[in-house]
Amino acid sequence: MASNKCSAIMPGRGTPVVDPKRFSKWRVPTSKVILSLTPRFFDLVNSMADSVLEADCPGIIFKCSMVEYGGARILSALLFWGAPAAIAGFERIVAAGGEEFIVLGLAGSIHPRARIGDIVVPAWGVREEGTSYHYTPPDYVPEPDSELASRLYSMLKVVKGRRRHRLLRGGIWSTDAIFRETIDKVEKYSSMGVYVVDMEMTALFAVAHYRKVKLAGVIAVSDELFTGEWKTGFEDNRLKRAEWILVEAALRSLSWKG
Repeated sequence: MASNKCSAIMPGRGTPVVDPKRFSKWRVPTSKVILSLTPRFFDLVNSMADSVLEADCPGIIFKCSMVEYGGARILSALLFWGAPAAIAGFERIVAAGGEEFIVLGLAGSIHPRARIGDIVVPAWGVREEGTSYHYTPPDYVPEPDSELASRLYSMLKVVKGRRRHRLLRGGIWSTDAIFRETIDKVEKYSSMGVYVVDMEMTALFAVAHYRKVKLAGVIAVSDELFTGEWKTGFEDNRLKRAEWILVEAALRSLSWKG
């Protein structure tokens, strides 16, 4: 019987058969984009903008709108969840003209410093999703655009003010397997300075790096895993207030004229 040998996934070296720039003629009339990973974020962006216009949206992206805030035009897009689907939508927006992105997401805390309703700006990531390995080598450590992440963090501090939401910067763990977030991994990554776990952020960081566009993300903590028991807070008022802070800071960051 022939042996079945597996090797680590490495990015392909050839020209892709399907190029997102040739996939369609869809274009966006702005370079600034908010990527929402939940419907509630998408709806909040629309409700907090100065004005909202409907926008064409390829089927690979769940919803789109064009918003105006502080004199800037911003594409607001709701991506499908999970790294492969989120990246498919992200690639289409980059090909259509997007250059500066802020990602709004929810994630579970694996660290006792991050509680439901707290806010995390990921500074680096642990890659356990499979998508990013087709874009960057296995030893690549995903990071946001430093200037955009710093601007976003500063805006979050201003918008948050004295509200009792802890604002943290640290690691994020992205995984495809939400039912395999095991206690040993939670403990290991928490000890490394990882605060939260999601499904998309490290892939978005990696593909933004590959495509040479600016991207930063911010997370509101929606649930907790660090005690070994799953504590949920998806309808918690503290989380909903944090979501408002994230959206306001994202809109201000992308409309900033400094």
